[in-house]
Amino acid sequence: MQKVKTISLESGEVILCNKGFVLVRLNGDREIDLEEVKKQVEAGVKLTNGDDYVAMFDAGGTIDVNEEGMTYAANYKNNNWKAFAIVVRSISERILANYFIRFKKPVRPTKVFTNPERAIEWLSEHLKFEKPKDELLYQLEK
Repeated sequence: MQKVKTISLESGEVILCNKGFVLVRLNGDREIDLEEVKKQVEAGVKLTNGDDYVAMFDAGGTIDVNEEGMTYAANYKNNNWKAFAIVVRSISERILANYFIRFKKPVRPTKVFTNPERAIEWLSEHLKFEKPKDELLYQLEK
């Protein structure tokens, strides 16, 4: 197992949990603008060092990405980024995530989940990687 690497940003953390698996974890409820999305994407690319990877976005609260940020993320072309999973916790997050998929039409396979475990299973269909440690993932409220 490789060492976990993290890049901290204003909006949260981008974590290389294992080779090939990037987790974007946000801090609190705030709007994510174009510049912050660019920083998140660039952090994922930097952490993976040119290797293939999949990414999971988990706000753990409220996802609020502005139009420009969504457009950038959807259209960002990188042959190494194989798939993108969005984990949602509320109906408002689900609506925004489904809007992103339906209207922004991401250039890579993208799917919405309510459960991080299912998101990881789906991502592993696009790239084989070692499952991240549970403590790195947000836990569903019981």
